[in-house]
Amino acid sequence: METFADGVDTKMLTGAFRRIAFQLPRIFIAFFLLLSAFSCLLRAQSREDRTVNVLYAGSLGAVMENGIGPAFTRASGYGYQGEAQGSLGAAHLIRDRMRRPDVFISADPSVNQKVLMGPQNGNHVTWFMTLASSQLVLAYNPKSKFADKFKAAEEQRIPWYEVLETSGVRFGRGDPSIDPKGYRTLFLFRLAAEYYHRPEIPSLLGDPMNPAQVFPEIVLLARVESGEFDAGIFYKHEVVARKMPFISLPPEINLGDPASAARYAQETYVTPSGELVHGAPIIFTVMIPDTMRHHDAAIAFVRFLLSSGDLSSGDLWKQFGFGSVTHLVGGDDSQVPAELRSFDGGPF
Repeated sequence: METFADGVDTKMLTGAFRRIAFQLPRIFIAFFLLLSAFSCLLRAQSREDRTVNVLYAGSLGAVMENGIGPAFTRASGYGYQGEAQGSLGAAHLIRDRMRRPDVFISADPSVNQKVLMGPQNGNHVTWFMTLASSQLVLAYNPKSKFADKFKAAEEQRIPWYEVLETSGVRFGRGDPSIDPKGYRTLFLFRLAAEYYHRPEIPSLLGDPMNPAQVFPEIVLLARVESGEFDAGIFYKHEVVARKMPFISLPPEINLGDPASAARYAQETYVTPSGELVHGAPIIFTVMIPDTMRHHDAAIAFVRFLLSSGDLSSGDLWKQFGFGSVTHLVGGDDSQVPAELRSFDGGPF
């Protein structure tokens, strides 16, 4: 047996070195794979940190995904990820911690105030800013067998409600339990009854939750486009984005005229969850709730909505049929991030 002076077995030592040498390539490979995985994780985390997660009113689907989202990414370099939900339902999802968006765009300021603001609602939102205005219209499928009648109403040759009274017309509307457009449609028909002196007009809707008419926003749009329904009540920006023909309604009833705010306010609806809502001009708002996780991306996105890129002149909003508004602040204006305070046009 060969040994060093201190008695170490040289054969055993040589064997140990050989085993270590044999394992070295595997060790290096494992280390390389571990390093690569860690690097990928860091890159993914970096991409995620630069992506804004936006929860928005369902009617904005085409506008956000085909217009604003891609335009924001091109202009800023930040990523964009959006989800459409009825505004009332979306607010409840935030309050119940079932969604954690960086930015929330609501179709009704009262949703913010009644569901997300104040200690009774967990103070998930402390401020919001008005973003754009819209109005209700009656859109129809141009291939409907009643298309000639709808076209005549579009050209104001016959009243729009008479077309809906036609036997066989299939008509749809939004869900008032989760969607402001749903309860705004109820207001529209009640206002129309007074405006036209035709008290029977609201009876065209039946029960507020009439299952033959009431569908989520995206489902209803698809049903009208496919021809399953002949017509439906939508926001103007929805049908402009989808290039659908529509019938404009008088400002006294379409909930798009600030001058008619007092008239609109006479109409009320109590949602199934107990919120009392009043008729008001249709205003979309933007806010950063306390669920925000990507601060820089959220700030950049809201700045873009208010002024940056293609929106600086309002062209993108007008392209989709929106009206412009002064950016008023609801809630506590002292909580508006410093980067956004220059857009504060006064209290809401």
